[in-house]
Amino acid sequence: MISFRPHKLQVTTFETGGFDELGRPLPDVESVVEVPCRIVPNGSAAQVRFNDGKAYNFSYSIYLDQDCRAFATGEKVRLIGLDGEVENDKQFEVLGFMRNQLNARLWV
Repeated sequence: MISFRPHKLQVTTFETGGFDELGRPLPDVESVVEVPCRIVPNGSAAQVRFNDGKAYNFSYSIYLDQDCRAFATGEKVRLIGLDGEVENDKQFEVLGFMRNQLNARLWV
């Protein structure tokens, strides 16, 4: 069976702990979420142009399920390939996110 999302996108989020009912500080919470995706490298030096008129060179175009969470510009993500290895052990910065009718697309 063909998998439309064979790769994974790893997002680390941080939430402040706040305070409990007695006013004692709670520790910050870090959570790592893996989202199924399809990673397509930009092999032709193509640019993506957004609604604000800016054009960016991107390294990868990432296809996600249409109902995935929204990604903010500047958010840091890691790409995990088919072999389970993190690509170049590097964090990528989100350049743009767009939700389409059948899928969502992310550029890093």
